[in-house]
Amino acid sequence: MIFIALFALLIASLALAGFCAGAETGMLSLNRMRITHLAREGSKSAKILSAAISDLPRTTTTLLIGNNLAAVLFSSASAAFAERAFPGSAIAQTAWSIAAAFTVLYLSEFLPKRLCASRPLQRMLRLAPFWRILALVLSPLGAAVSRMSTFFVGRTAQRERMTANSLLRILQDRKDGVRITDFESALISRILVLRKKAHAVTPESLLSALDDEN
Repeated sequence: MIFIALFALLIASLALAGFCAGAETGMLSLNRMRITHLAREGSKSAKILSAAISDLPRTTTTLLIGNNLAAVLFSSASAAFAERAFPGSAIAQTAWSIAAAFTVLYLSEFLPKRLCASRPLQRMLRLAPFWRILALVLSPLGAAVSRMSTFFVGRTAQRERMTANSLLRILQDRKDGVRITDFESALISRILVLRKKAHAVTPESLLSALDDEN
């Protein structure tokens, strides 16, 4: 029975560490403007992600806490498992520790980060409900750590800006199957043209630019 419990704890801690590592990379790779657009369209997952990236320091703090808790749980469970599985055999226990280290490195660091970096929007939308559960569970610890960080470092205000790169990334997301209408695409293109010419972006200038194109 103890072996089953320890094995289950090993799998759970690996899954938690992998989720935290992948979610951190995914959150940092998300297109904020696209997430805001999807949230306004009514996507529940997008609303969860929008709230998460609007307070990125707290989000990354929660993910780091989860990752460290998972590392401690895996290390403790792995040591206990090796001690019971290979009693009195230092060589076998050492081999187990090495194998466990490589397993953690690949399954809870390299693989999750690569997966979430390749298609951050699609994968984070699927993982958003799990992030919400984790954030609720770790909210007391996250709040405590955030208060301590604010006390020693101070709070830095986050200012979200619409840049030309942000607009270009929204257009590029169409290649990944993200929904965006032809009208939205044309409107974004007009904004880029007006900004490049140093013209003010107003409803009148957008209508004028569209009329000129037609």
